[in-house]
Amino acid sequence: MDCSSAELAAVASEAVQAPGEYLREAFRDGHADGSYDALDVKAVADREAQQRIRKVVEASYPEHAFDGEEAATTADSSYRWVVDPLDGTNNFAAGYPSFASAVAVCKRGEPLAAAIYEPLVDTLYVAERDGGATYNGEPLSATASLPLDHGTVALVVGLSAVTDPELAESANRLETRLRGHCKRVVTTWAPCVDWGLLARGSIEGLVGFHPDQYEYYAGSLLAAESGIETVDTVAENGRYAAAAEPATTDRLLEILQNV
Repeated sequence: MDCSSAELAAVASEAVQAPGEYLREAFRDGHADGSYDALDVKAVADREAQQRIRKVVEASYPEHAFDGEEAATTADSSYRWVVDPLDGTNNFAAGYPSFASAVAVCKRGEPLAAAIYEPLVDTLYVAERDGGATYNGEPLSATASLPLDHGTVALVVGLSAVTDPELAESANRLETRLRGHCKRVVTTWAPCVDWGLLARGSIEGLVGFHPDQYEYYAGSLLAAESGIETVDTVAENGRYAAAAEPATTDRLLEILQNV
């Protein structure tokens, strides 16, 4: 049975906020249980947050596939819920107050609805395919007031690129090149926070290099539905460039292509 994007967005909005109180309290407790290695953190909070999100999704759509960063279920369905329960786990574990939860629902690989929630600041973004995007219930229409050379660009590098020596070297070159074209490059380790800032017009651009699907689906839909100009070739070569101004997007893409 087909689902409307509005219905999916409503459930995504409820689901992404479900772990909010738990994450706020766990963060303020100041101690993040989990396993730590040189590249990543798997915190107990990730699993706990995902359970809360999954409960909401399955209450409305038990027949849909659920693909969470911590665990996935298979189902014979054209709908798949792609979930990052705690985007920015390294920040969370370090006591750095920048993290979010992200939920996107895709039909045959195309995101139809998404929600991103930052629990510490109680910020909610919701996007529907061809239905626009909102920020705390208000319509989003991205604008940018600064040219690229005076602006801020977020760089999102996926874990697959970090762990591959050749891709990691390319990512380092990309960051160096970006720094030569803008005032500031930020790498927050919380990509969905960056996508939210982009959609609000708080930063001038975002570049993705092999971004992880668990943030990419929600973030890219939010950007597109808030009016951000994007060039998305993630499926072909792992590249993504986005900005409110088409000329800025073109410049970011040129930098990407030359790495």
